[in-house]
Amino acid sequence: MLTLRALPPADADATNALLQLYRGTLRARWGRPERRLAALLARCGLGVGWSKAELSFLAPAVREAGLSMAERKGLHRILNPAAFPLRANPLKNKLLFARHAAQHDLPIPATFDADAGSIDDWLTDLDAVILKRNYSSKGQGIEAFARGPDGWRPGDVTTTLGQAARRGSVIQERLVPHPMLADLSPGALPTLRVMTCRNEAGGPEECGIVLRLSAGGPRPVDNFNAGNLAVAVDGSGRCGRALHRRGDAAVVVQVHPTTGRAFTGRPVPGLAEATALALRAHRTLGDGWTVVGWDVGLAPGGPVLIEGNWNPGTVIPQLVGEAGVDRTRLGELYRHHLHRAPPERWAAARVMHWDRRPG
Repeated sequence: MLTLRALPPADADATNALLQLYRGTLRARWGRPERRLAALLARCGLGVGWSKAELSFLAPAVREAGLSMAERKGLHRILNPAAFPLRANPLKNKLLFARHAAQHDLPIPATFDADAGSIDDWLTDLDAVILKRNYSSKGQGIEAFARGPDGWRPGDVTTTLGQAARRGSVIQERLVPHPMLADLSPGALPTLRVMTCRNEAGGPEECGIVLRLSAGGPRPVDNFNAGNLAVAVDGSGRCGRALHRRGDAAVVVQVHPTTGRAFTGRPVPGLAEATALALRAHRTLGDGWTVVGWDVGLAPGGPVLIEGNWNPGTVIPQLVGEAGVDRTRLGELYRHHLHRAPPERWAAARVMHWDRRPG
């Protein structure tokens, strides 16, 4: 995994206090060789700027106060130093996350434990499961298996899942959507992305919520980048503006593209419980975890943790909230923690980091 920190001209941050602080501190602490290399990266368009999709999704006023996907990783490494090494990171290592959840009594989907029995025994009472490749992200590599009248589909599921488990993949029960959202997320379990950040007193605080829904189709994911939906949640806990990703466009929609059911005004079931779960999960993490993007599944039995993200995406919160990070409570807390980051964190902030993905 590559992390780049680029330095465009200082006047590029004139309207963005968050980037002024972040880049300004790097300029002050780096020597001339580092500053020259970071400036060269910026001139080459590496580690800085907006992607084609971001330029399409986000209004100019949002981008002026925003944080791009190209820049977020370098900033999050300072805020979340406990994320490295990745092998020991429960918000990247999915097997480690499952163990962490069990140790802290955090609800997650039923997960296969190879040390506790065979895959055949574990599958006895299940009709649908999900296979997740360890260390994967953005819904990549997820496969679904379902039991039908003639057995499991696709193929020899016990052999496939057994081999995957030995390679370190995670196998979990595939949960169905909460009945109140089944017609708005027909292809996958709907999730809430709950952003939590430690506040000035040191405790986690909820700093943004987005409802993610499946548009339908064969992939069992609700990720926006896979052509699905992101929905604002208003102060009363109901669905607001809904956006559907179509290529590099984010289209405002009034009804679900597959089911035709309306979004606006639909209550989000278990919202308070899901938020409380994300905050409780953040409290189980030790020092070095400032901000986390939690994916909380909305299942019939109540909210369940799907995963936490140490380097949470910035596009969807800014798109749905129609505000750049710098103009939000999250941006305020980012600035608070960057101001107070100890010198050793800044000293470890190099222009380029290359972290080998664990095997």
